[in-house]
Amino acid sequence: MPDLLWEVAPIRVMLQAKNGKAPTLPMFAISLGVFAALCWSVHDLLAKIHATRTGPYRMAFWVMAVGIAAVAVPVLWRGQGIDFFEPALWTALVMGLFYAGAVAGLFKAFSLAPVSIVGPFTAGYPALVVFWHLFEGLVPSLLEWLALLLAACGAVVVARMGPKDGGLKTIAPGKLPVVIFASVAAAICFATTIVLGQSAAATLGQYETTLFSRFPAALALLPFALRDKGSLPAMTGGAWSGISAMAVLDVAAVSAVNAAGFFPGSEYSAMGISLYGGIAVVLATIFLKDKVSFGQWLGIAMIIAGVAILGWPK
Repeated sequence: MPDLLWEVAPIRVMLQAKNGKAPTLPMFAISLGVFAALCWSVHDLLAKIHATRTGPYRMAFWVMAVGIAAVAVPVLWRGQGIDFFEPALWTALVMGLFYAGAVAGLFKAFSLAPVSIVGPFTAGYPALVVFWHLFEGLVPSLLEWLALLLAACGAVVVARMGPKDGGLKTIAPGKLPVVIFASVAAAICFATTIVLGQSAAATLGQYETTLFSRFPAALALLPFALRDKGSLPAMTGGAWSGISAMAVLDVAAVSAVNAAGFFPGSEYSAMGISLYGGIAVVLATIFLKDKVSFGQWLGIAMIIAGVAILGWPK
């Protein structure tokens, strides 16, 4: 078992690993997903604040670029040798291309729509990860199927049950199709990156996978970032501070999700991430004064309940 266990797991699990016993519950993988959800919730709040003025693609590029410096710290500290012919390295590079699409789509949606729409709408993508694992032999129980359905439906309810003077009505005329396309593209790309990242991390390491995925992501985003730069004003000190914080939060979240690949039930870590849509709405309500209806709070409760059921000890 990689030294990841000594970095993120409770003492009981570490002792089990040293004795050759693998933990049998998915709660640790889900816990890492929940941690990622917390990071991405704050990340999304900052993205909404800066997306319009900074530009979605320019912001996405700099989050990737600054993230390289942030994740290089634990990679250099660990000092693991890198085999550049290792297939997992190429998996990480492909992951980066999909992650570029995910972040670009997410930030584009944030530049046009409120957090109360984009956050929960894109939070439905973890269900895609679980469906992918069905092809690899995953057989959820009836209760787990119901939990998956509950969490996915909760995301739809949050997106559709906005207040009369908020929600979808705050999107500029003609921009709703763009928001939907960007959100769907982000969801599909996010799901793909989770599958690829957990696969690569099992051999390459969670931080190394995050690091190498950043290079193709930044390269893919660069042409779009230059287009934003040509049409928008120079970034302020506040924008740079926000981007730096987003980069650190993003690296922490991606590394945590990659690390979940070392634990049983890694496919369920994605459902822990589903919480980020609800948490992002709460943060937007507090800090951005977004209006949230009773129906949206009900949808958030559905997401939380679905994740809690999946993480309950079996």
